[in-house]
Amino acid sequence: MNEAFPVASGAIGELFFNVNDAVLVAKAGRVLAWSPSAERLLGLSAEEATAPKADLARAFGEGLEEFWRLVASGGHGCIECDGGSDRILEATAWRLGTVAAERAEHDPVDLPGDGIDHRPTVVVLHDVTAERRHAKGLATLNGLARELLAETSLDVLLTRIVDAAKELSRADFSALVTLRDGGPEVDHFVYNAPRNLFPARLPRLVGLLAVPVETKSVVRIDDIRGHPAGVGIPVEHPPIAALLAAPVLIDDAVVGELAVANQPERGPFDSVDEAMLIELAAHAAMAVSLVRARESQQQVTATRRALMDTALHNIRTPLTVAKGFLATLRTHFDALTPEDRSDAFDAIERAHERIQLLAEGALLDHPFTEVPAKEADGIDVVALGEQVLADLKGLRSDVDMRWVIEDDAPDCFEGDRQLVSELLGNLLSNAVKHAPSDSAVTVTVRREGESVRFDVSDRGPGIPAEEQSRVFEQFYRTRQSVSEGVAGTGLGLWIVRRLGELLGGTVGLSSRPGQGTTFWVTFPLEGVAPTREAV
Repeated sequence: MNEAFPVASGAIGELFFNVNDAVLVAKAGRVLAWSPSAERLLGLSAEEATAPKADLARAFGEGLEEFWRLVASGGHGCIECDGGSDRILEATAWRLGTVAAERAEHDPVDLPGDGIDHRPTVVVLHDVTAERRHAKGLATLNGLARELLAETSLDVLLTRIVDAAKELSRADFSALVTLRDGGPEVDHFVYNAPRNLFPARLPRLVGLLAVPVETKSVVRIDDIRGHPAGVGIPVEHPPIAALLAAPVLIDDAVVGELAVANQPERGPFDSVDEAMLIELAAHAAMAVSLVRARESQQQVTATRRALMDTALHNIRTPLTVAKGFLATLRTHFDALTPEDRSDAFDAIERAHERIQLLAEGALLDHPFTEVPAKEADGIDVVALGEQVLADLKGLRSDVDMRWVIEDDAPDCFEGDRQLVSELLGNLLSNAVKHAPSDSAVTVTVRREGESVRFDVSDRGPGIPAEEQSRVFEQFYRTRQSVSEGVAGTGLGLWIVRRLGELLGGTVGLSSRPGQGTTFWVTFPLEGVAPTREAV
């Protein structure tokens, strides 16, 4: 029997020479015809494929058994040439139903009468590797998108994206960097590769790695070795040849870069790898956007909480003062002199004005980020003391508040009068709260180098050394204050520290348990008048 299967004419000839899919004819465990497209797709020449002992495993790999099953039975199936991780072929096979005409024209030898079906099988193979990989990648991306919406840690999100990049592109290495504030400085570096292959420091985007950031486009290079821009690759890096890198874009701004690479013995990346990396870069942009939005919202919430806590804290002092004077007027009105009554009403009115300022936001405009943009006041030290003491008069009738100005103290200094008053009022009210009955709280004003210094001293219980470093923390209260039930929120000294920083000053304390505490604050002297000593 003639084993050749001529295909120059007829329907099979049309398949062989006019379609891009691989077409072959097989019979009884042997390939009889092998189209030019099959040569290009499967890497075997027609002579090699149709040889009596052809090594078809070179073409079909682990899918060879499935190929012969389709030849024997016909029908439709999928041939995974390398365990599902390499080429995937969609195969359609059909047995030639009537071969008399074909045999008469091409094969005049009669079929043997051995009872075996010797009809040849035509197989058409369509490469669906890219389609299947793309579909699988899209499914992975859909799942990844759900993870991104649920996860709050940027490091976890970026790590998941880097892992997906390595998996979908079947790369040896993958890495992702994000840029600080859209600039060239890297603030996150996540990679899926042996740690010893990367330097400990954060990388710089130079050479080839800088191209996606500078051009806002994908870079795909089969082999970076010898590439003109390859000189920019860091000296310490994994041994790589193929490189694929995509920018991470939020709107039109580059916020990072996602890259995969292969070792020299591996092949280059293809269009499917590029499409997947672009999609993953978009997911990275979404992750960065989500985390930034969450952080921004958390910052807004924290700032709003701080504003409300501060307002409540600052309102509490004038309310206490007003309440004290009202109680005095109610119980001792007839015994008070007209001057005492007038002082009481003035103090209540000042407390009301202070609460009104708080309600209108005058004391809360930019309280923790920047000093309001306005010219600094010339703050008179004597007038400042009168205001602060008057605002707190009546806070405790059994504590004497004193304002002492030393001889070297300046007459005035520059600053925001309202914020300075707020700071000193917090220090003074805190001292009054902890002072023992029938004691004094003293504010001492003096010069210290190029600054004016205010010491607020009490004779209270003092603060243990191990707690002194924490008293300026937000919401922190000493153990003794908590155990003795002293009213407070732990905000007063935190406000003092923040206001001190904003006003260019410095705050601190000295304390000894059982001997009292002195809190101090300094403000810079800029263009101040001569001191009393100089006068």
